[in-house]
Amino acid sequence: MCQTMKSGPSRATSWAHVVACLCITISLAGCPRLSSEERCDDEVPPENEIVMTSGMKITATTPEGTITITAGEGLKRSYTWEGATRSVCMDPRYERWFGSFGLYYPGPGDHWEEHNGITRAVTEEGQQHFDSTEAALEWIESRTWVEDVYRDDGLVVGWNKTLPRRQLNVDVWQIYINGEKPSKLGGSQNDAIVVENPQ
Repeated sequence: MCQTMKSGPSRATSWAHVVACLCITISLAGCPRLSSEERCDDEVPPENEIVMTSGMKITATTPEGTITITAGEGLKRSYTWEGATRSVCMDPRYERWFGSFGLYYPGPGDHWEEHNGITRAVTEEGQQHFDSTEAALEWIESRTWVEDVYRDDGLVVGWNKTLPRRQLNVDVWQIYINGEKPSKLGGSQNDAIVVENPQ
């Protein structure tokens, strides 16, 4: 199919012939393709303000139920709820968005295999910085679209489902007050969030 050119045209033409042959060969032979999940676990840019470290697991129980969020080596996050696990490759933010300079996933299209009516996710992870405990608690109370649970150290998790949109919504936040994690937040539910770090 691809014969060696014995003489002739230009070197550019020869190279074009080689490239064409390579393309045909690769097409016929087939090449293993990495899944989107395997390709997505790039390193988190150092400037982004994240919550989870490599291999960390956060299990949170809210009025919606229980969910486990697992961090990959970099941008990958996996969500386990109601007996199934699905993963996304988070996008780093390049400018602050409602206080967050962390990670997000906007949920384009139906990117997951369906599970209990869910085919997509809209997720966020980041830090929220305040100058007082009162301001932090006001921010939590303002999040009326989701029922968060949070710990005294400022770790906040909220999740729910928007079934008409086939959408899983998950937020993971770390509150800082004057640059430090708090030691006490009124209304905290420390037992509702369990954090596991890799050994």
